Amino acid sequence: MKLTKENVDRIFSECEWPFQEWNDKKIPIDQAPDGAMLLIPLPSGLNVATFHPEKLKQYSQEIGELLDQVPYLSQKTGISFSMLGRTVDGITWAVNPYEIQKLYLLGVATDQLISISINGAISIGRIPKEKSASSLVSVGEDGNKIIAKRFFMNLKK
Repeated sequence: MKLTKENVDRIFSECEWPFQEWNDKKIPIDQAPDGAMLLIPLPSGLNVATFHPEKLKQYSQEIGELLDQVPYLSQKTGISFSMLGRTVDGITWAVNPYEIQKLYLLGVATDQLISISINGAISIGRIPKEKSASSLVSVGEDGNKIIAKRFFMNLKK
């Protein structure tokens, strides 16, 4: 699947679970199913996103295919938020931060992206499915590499 605004919008719309639908189903926010409500850090602060957990599982592979097309994201280096708006082919698929945010939120919600703060800037990295531990490396103000975050996950068979 090609990384385009249309594909990101379609998957985001399919996976999104607006609060209004919770009210229609008489589900209070504090009783939402696991994974439905996510507090997600963004470069500009904190966002509350709500997704259907089943839909996230259904689209997880396609979201991964979209993320595979972001340059440097699959390497052990962190990238900036705005770099999510470009493809490895040098094409800018989105400049609007709200469109880029959709891809970011889908990546975080499906445990494929992680973001950390380094020297006041946000660095975004890919969580590899095939590894049990990984480090996100960034470059400090002095030009030296900084191991910023080590994370562990369960290996899926």
